[in-house]
Amino acid sequence: MTKRLPVFAAIAATLAFASAMPDAYAQKRAPQQERPPQRDDGAPLGETIGRITPQQMAGVLRNRGATAEIVSENNRSRIRTQIGGRRVTVFFYACNDGGCQSIQYRAVFQRNDRYTLAYVNAWNYEKRFAKTYLDNDGDLVLEWDVDLDGGVSVPFISESVQTFQTMLGAFDRFTPRDATPGGSRGRGPSDGQGPSGRSAPPSDVPPPATGGKGGSGVERPGERRT
Repeated sequence: MTKRLPVFAAIAATLAFASAMPDAYAQKRAPQQERPPQRDDGAPLGETIGRITPQQMAGVLRNRGATAEIVSENNRSRIRTQIGGRRVTVFFYACNDGGCQSIQYRAVFQRNDRYTLAYVNAWNYEKRFAKTYLDNDGDLVLEWDVDLDGGVSVPFISESVQTFQTMLGAFDRFTPRDATPGGSRGRGPSDGQGPSGRSAPPSDVPPPATGGKGGSGVERPGERRT
């Protein structure tokens, strides 16, 4: 009898180990309950928005280290900021109480001999995204519209700031393909100063109502401007 005790003890230990295995296996295989990534305001990072307010856009700019001054006139708001060392204005379109459906980045380059219609056409032909034109004073305007309709992520809006900065840098370096040597004459610096040291015209003058921006020139709540 005494010789069988070790055998019984070994069998009992094996059964005890086998009975504990399901719990241990289940504990190992249990899925982890992790919180989804969130923004600073607590909203899920993957959330999309179809409208944005001037206050929210100002927050996006400040989070990227840029200044943001909200200017309100005639029931419309815009933001004065600096992107890439150049004065830029952000306009808002198709707005209602819930926010605005699209935004527009706008920078103005002071008039000089370089900015001709041929130069403007060359940029619009060779480059994507941002468009340029000469205003009534002969100053060159660089604009880029960002449409939020259908929903975009908050990181997308934040990245649009960097995208426009890239466009500004590309414009400063731009030379039309058929330009002759020495064609860089008159290129404006990127610090908002003109060739003679005078300040470049402000970029926050509301764009004209022509050129496909609507005939009335008046922004109505909920109006879709294309």
